[in-house]
Amino acid sequence: MSHPIKTPRSVFRAALLCGLVLASLGRTGTAHASSNYPPELARVIGKQYPMAVQCVPACTACHLTTVGGPGMMNKFGLSLEKYGLLPGNPGLIENAFTKLAAANPDSDGDGKTDTDEIQAGNSPSLAFPDGEGQFCPDIKYGCGARIAAAPAPAVDRFGLLSAGGVVLGFAALRRRRRAQARRK
Repeated sequence: MSHPIKTPRSVFRAALLCGLVLASLGRTGTAHASSNYPPELARVIGKQYPMAVQCVPACTACHLTTVGGPGMMNKFGLSLEKYGLLPGNPGLIENAFTKLAAANPDSDGDGKTDTDEIQAGNSPSLAFPDGEGQFCPDIKYGCGARIAAAPAPAVDRFGLLSAGGVVLGFAALRRRRRAQARRK
């Protein structure tokens, strides 16, 4: 069943509403880890283990990838969650890390406790018996060092769809106005 559109204004309103609805769908982004966690973790480690390697750990200290986000935790990150760390609240790192240090687990099962690995600068989430040195990012200076460009942003398909809907709505409005002008 089709409903005739009576005025150009109603065409414009319909196109605008359609575009806004689709744009709002397209603005739901993916979850990413907070940039507040690594420096807070470094502060807590430095406070509890002053002799440990001092660095700001990579996101992969607690996550499976550098994208991070809830549901992407590695073994050490899951241990921190077990002791009270919650997504979206870096203020809980100190309490969770204190509890983890008291329990002193071996999250990756390589025979070395998490605290021993952190003090050695190794990752408590990667099981390598001789140490892997992955807790801190591998920063290089001098020959061979380079600055890489940031990755290209992902295409927001819903945003493109909503923009297309708005364009089509305006095209329909323009076509309707031309048709009405010819009739007069």
